[in-house]
Amino acid sequence: MIIKGIRYLFYMAYVRLKGFKYEHIKKKEGIEKATEYARQSMYLWAKFTINIIGMDIKISGKENIPEGPCVFIGNHTSILDIPVIFYSVDRLVGFVSKKEVLKVPVLSYWLARVKCIALDRQNPRDAIRMINEGVKNLNDGYSMMIFPEGTRSLDGKPLPFKKGSSKLAIKAKVPIVPVTIDASFTSFEKDKKFKPSIVNVTFGKAINTENLTRDEEKALPENIRNTIISNLREEFSEV
Repeated sequence: MIIKGIRYLFYMAYVRLKGFKYEHIKKKEGIEKATEYARQSMYLWAKFTINIIGMDIKISGKENIPEGPCVFIGNHTSILDIPVIFYSVDRLVGFVSKKEVLKVPVLSYWLARVKCIALDRQNPRDAIRMINEGVKNLNDGYSMMIFPEGTRSLDGKPLPFKKGSSKLAIKAKVPIVPVTIDASFTSFEKDKKFKPSIVNVTFGKAINTENLTRDEEKALPENIRNTIISNLREEFSEV
């Protein structure tokens, strides 16, 4: 594990140095080419992270992801959910995350360049800024990822969803794709040691958000949560 840790530190240094290439591409070829380079860099980082830990990611339902931008809404049980999603989706997706995540060395640099939005959970008004910025990203053709529980569930069982978790998709009029991340917490959170595990990632059928009635909008978060729970293994779906 010590050798793996040293390898990972060297790799993260390399990932940070790739930032110079990003800035060069941005200057010479424009922001779109630079953003695509950032997406590729995050995918490779996610793949390396998953492989060095020994996570076996089994993906199903990828055919449910629409070609255009969408909002992925999923359960959250581990700090490893970010690389798991980058690896599983393999497209540019901006995370809505607590502002502390964008202070993590190296990772913060790249997250800021793949349309991630930092949210100040202590400031209720910041949610308005988040939605407006997220809508702009979606209108520009970039998908977004939300963990509506607001924090990690460290035992694998989903927590209640925060109110308004579907507002971003509704305002942007883009589909919602429910995402079940099953058992990622067993690779770290369970005993605070990185270890191999089998993680199932299931993409549910896309949900159209256009022309919803007020009652349908109100019921949407719970319906999404139920879809996510239905794809968890039995010991984690009991809530």
